[in-house]
Amino acid sequence: MWRKIANKRVGWAFIIISTIFWLIPFAVPFLPFSTTIKVGIAGVSVVMAEVLFWLGAVIVGKDVVEKYRKSLFKWKKREKENDQS
Repeated sequence: MWRKIANKRVGWAFIIISTIFWLIPFAVPFLPFSTTIKVGIAGVSVVMAEVLFWLGAVIVGKDVVEKYRKSLFKWKKREKENDQS
């Protein structure tokens, strides 16, 4: 039982860390590095974000990820409902 809870926490930690990695490319242009290094940092950041998200998704499970995605896009669903009325 404890192992299951620990696995879920690790999975969620991966998902949260992946979100942080997705924010890095927005800050990279303001760093005092050459363009080549900035592109490298942004590229590695995006790849790490994807890898960590999918690892977290596999660990946490499909059901939890679906609930997470639905909660993220609630605002989009509300906009569609408001546009139709």
